[in-house]
Amino acid sequence: MAKRYINEWNRTKDFLMAAKSNLELNDIKTVANREYFTVERAVVAMLLIENKKVPRSHKKIWEMSKILDLDFDVYDLMRKLYDLRLQADYGKVSNVTELNRDSVIYYLKQLELIIKIIKDKYKLE
Repeated sequence: MAKRYINEWNRTKDFLMAAKSNLELNDIKTVANREYFTVERAVVAMLLIENKKVPRSHKKIWEMSKILDLDFDVYDLMRKLYDLRLQADYGKVSNVTELNRDSVIYYLKQLELIIKIIKDKYKLE
């Protein structure tokens, strides 16, 4: 099980790095996609650390995020980032937040803080 959480945590960091790189390229759509997967993979890593069964569906992962003891509302963040991802990947109309440079920059800053919280809590690299 340990290897699985390490793989998911490494994917979390890779997705965050990809979001930052794509922001430099002004590729807002890819930033939004990578931001969502950053938080989703972080949640999956935490669930694995906590020895929880990880569901396959996005929405079920959101629900499972509610059991994690964190200092922020990961469920709400996942919903907002998923909304941005749907706009970016499928051209959907926003239900929550409009996809633009300012919104992805805002969420990138939030993700950096959240990743630090998770890293400290679980003593991850």
